[in-house]
Amino acid sequence: MSGLKLVFHINENDRWPFTLRSARNFARSADFKAATVVANGEAVRSFSKLESDPYRMARIRGLIDEGVRFAVCAVALKERQVNQELIPDYVEIVDAGIVEIAELQADGYGYVKA
Repeated sequence: MSGLKLVFHINENDRWPFTLRSARNFARSADFKAATVVANGEAVRSFSKLESDPYRMARIRGLIDEGVRFAVCAVALKERQVNQELIPDYVEIVDAGIVEIAELQADGYGYVKA
């Protein structure tokens, strides 16, 4: 097998522990090829430097080091009045989270609703 690609979709803050654990488990599996965590809805608030949990952000940085990509929805940031300048530079801001998910699925990523 050449490896699997997954997109983890999170839109609720209380789902972060599950999402990060699942992404970590996948990244450390023999089947890992690529993974992206896409945050939209209320979950985008977790990326704001004003509201972020240092432990959660350290786990995200660690996953990035393991090859997991993190993307946050610009529409959701705007709707929740989170300034894009408050988003850490290691997190990618995408125009629309749902479009990012659809594009990843079209590129062969499996979908996981976190």
